[in-house]
Amino acid sequence: MDMTLPNGMTISTYSPPSGFDPLHASDAELVKAGFPPRPTDPRILDRYNRVLTSLKGKLNYITPTFRYEENIVHGPRRRIADAGTETSTNWSGGVVYAPPGESFYWVNGDWVIPAVDAPTENQWYYCASWVGIDGDRSDDVCQAGIESAVYRSGNSITTQYYAWTEWYPAASVAITNFPVSPGDMVTCLICTSGAGATSAQVYFSNRTTGVTTSLNFTAPTQPTRTSLIGNCAEWVVEAPQINGEQSAMADYGQVFFNECLSVAEQPTAATLVDGGTGDNIDLYVNPANPDTEVSEGILVSATVVECLYVGTLP
Repeated sequence: MDMTLPNGMTISTYSPPSGFDPLHASDAELVKAGFPPRPTDPRILDRYNRVLTSLKGKLNYITPTFRYEENIVHGPRRRIADAGTETSTNWSGGVVYAPPGESFYWVNGDWVIPAVDAPTENQWYYCASWVGIDGDRSDDVCQAGIESAVYRSGNSITTQYYAWTEWYPAASVAITNFPVSPGDMVTCLICTSGAGATSAQVYFSNRTTGVTTSLNFTAPTQPTRTSLIGNCAEWVVEAPQINGEQSAMADYGQVFFNECLSVAEQPTAATLVDGGTGDNIDLYVNPANPDTEVSEGILVSATVVECLYVGTLP
């Protein structure tokens, strides 16, 4: 199934045959069925096989359906400062930079979806957890993740959890039939061809339930024609823009991004860059007031990035 969005983006989906076994399929069969091609690098191949083995017996591939959300935008990092610990008004997490002369074309992460709460009543709060390429020091972002939203009124709490993908400056595209809940562990992988790419493949797997999906989408052509820069990769908890306004961060507790791995290209091989080896990013509501920090990025280890909510408690 193919669809075209108002910004010139197109989305293509896949429908693997019944009983498809990605562990024993050929590379051509994998690509045709919407799975990533089998990596050649030993470390990435080990990761690939571990993910598929963990799904053995419960893999349930679904062809995704979508909803274009023109009112929700997950944009580039709105900077306060750059140096070691970076600061922002919308991002928290970790970022790494491509080696000189190279560009990122692959980024991966695992995390457990947090249960969100609203610090105050009668207001929507948001928490977007995602992996992506670009956006820290460029005007585009190719990204995919989980959206969480919460509204509390008295003893009544309304929450929303769903997967999404986006190539900024286009808005968010929700995946409407990929079920996710707090406590589920998800794996997200984005693959492109590197600098200059105008298309990307996104693979989602709910490791808890076995539900898996994938899609191919192109960069927007409106209002400007966009292509990948590939100069950075990131693992982020974000407060997105809603109807053109900065949203408030939900109390999400903490998120640990595990297996944080990005891959850059060089002429004859691939360079692996672990997500915990770059800069951490902290989120502040008011750049002029250091007491307004609401979300902290912590580099726990080479492959683990933690995001910690430090704002007002409900």
